[in-house]
Amino acid sequence: MKSFSQVGVRVQIALVTAVLVAALAGIMSYVVGQRSADVLTRQIGTGVADVALQMADELDRTMWTHRGEVAVLSTLRAIRNLNDIDQASELINRLQHELPIFTWIGVLDADGTVVAATGDILVGTDASARPVFEFGRKEMFIGDVHDAKLLAEKFPGPTGEPIQFVDIAVPLLNDAGNFNGVLATHLSWEWANTVRRNLFAGQGLHRSVDIFVISADGTVLLAPDFERAGQKLDLDLKSANDTPNAGWQIARWPDGNDYLTGAAPADGHLDYAGLGWTVLVRQPVTSALMPVNDLRSDILALGLGLAVLFSIIAWWGAGFIVGPLVRIANAAGELKRGEIENLPQVAGAREIRTLSSSLNSLVVKLTEKDNALGEMKHIAHHDPLTGLGNRLALDVYFEHALAQANRQRSQLGVLVLDLDDFKPINDRLGHAAGDEVLCEVARRLRRCVRGGDLVARTGGDEMVIVSHLGENGVTEARALAERILNDILMPFITGGNRISINISIGIAVYPDHATRPETLLEQADQALYVAKSKGKHRYVIHGDENRAQNSGSRA
Repeated sequence: MKSFSQVGVRVQIALVTAVLVAALAGIMSYVVGQRSADVLTRQIGTGVADVALQMADELDRTMWTHRGEVAVLSTLRAIRNLNDIDQASELINRLQHELPIFTWIGVLDADGTVVAATGDILVGTDASARPVFEFGRKEMFIGDVHDAKLLAEKFPGPTGEPIQFVDIAVPLLNDAGNFNGVLATHLSWEWANTVRRNLFAGQGLHRSVDIFVISADGTVLLAPDFERAGQKLDLDLKSANDTPNAGWQIARWPDGNDYLTGAAPADGHLDYAGLGWTVLVRQPVTSALMPVNDLRSDILALGLGLAVLFSIIAWWGAGFIVGPLVRIANAAGELKRGEIENLPQVAGAREIRTLSSSLNSLVVKLTEKDNALGEMKHIAHHDPLTGLGNRLALDVYFEHALAQANRQRSQLGVLVLDLDDFKPINDRLGHAAGDEVLCEVARRLRRCVRGGDLVARTGGDEMVIVSHLGENGVTEARALAERILNDILMPFITGGNRISINISIGIAVYPDHATRPETLLEQADQALYVAKSKGKHRYVIHGDENRAQNSGSRA
């Protein structure tokens, strides 16, 4: 330490600067890397769990829909009485033409013989030993994914692999209520791949994300490559992160690699109980955390470069005795003129350091006071829970928005929104869960509007949107309302619970309906009242109260 004090000031400053910058770079590399890895792991883990939950929900909804279609088809007289085979054949061929997911539809008589089928395939064949007849004659039967048997030669796979089906069968009862046969259908399992592609196309998921569907006994039903389908998957997914609906963890797969793995059960939809499927979504840990390693390397490289650069600059600058004072004076003038926000920390003699430190402290205090005033203004204009604007912000925004609309000769849409049956969420799950749902609703509403629009919270679960519209104001307001309805339909996950909520919307348009903010809000509120009186999850436009819209379609 004594030898260091004996070297010149220029060398001291250069060495200290280099050591400090290099140490700072090392600390930043470690801290930022660790925090980034933790945050990125949680984000990707939550993301793959959400993807799994959405895929499971879509599979269940699709099965529920087609089960209902088969049930409705079985009630047609021509099919259940078997008194007009030609008409029955025409009906099932027409259904297959409209819904190609039904690879084969057949009508079996009471003995199990196929009497009508799409394309006349298997007509006259005895299918009494097949599960669709054995179980379908008793009640509605939904069979799990399986290889084709009788239809293997009729419908070969596109690459030579055996085609797989999901069976739906229902008993046919004649007008007298007696068993008369079975309506049997085979759905091509390829629709699950279609669901996967359509549901997640264009969502910007990370690279190397794989989606699997696993049966109740652990058999792989759907995988990124055909070779894995039909194999047993031995994977322990017990984790503290799991919830009753969906969860994620870092799991080691049979290939020996670690993956961020999200899991969600396909546990049915409404009165469809499901087939015990589980959806798994995985991403390699090495791929997921690659940006963190790159960030660490970049910080270290940049820090070492800056250490060399600043040591040279410090050594050169320390040779000027008067330079620090001149810089302080010039910086003070720039600060006075508003050209800079902070004074530089100037090194030098003790008096210069004291002066520089005192001036910087003064600037920091003034800046803190200014920031505090700005924070107070922000608090006064924003809802503390959701971060949305409050009633005061709405009044201020209305004044500027109306002036802009008048200048540009454009229109404004005023949407008053209210969550349907929000109180039971607080009663059942607690106010913390209710607050979390409100915050998620706020995030989704911000996502639905454009950058210059305002979303404000004016009451407990009541919110107001003021949106800038073009020449087709009412049409754009409808589109915005439908976008909100569709976005709110996506399930909410809070505290391990999956919650579905509805929202009602009342709309008024400036200047079509009124020119005063209070009148527009009153009209939108009246339209909201009409929407809630007509049912949940719909919107009503002022002046159009007799035509309420629900989820994008007119009722």
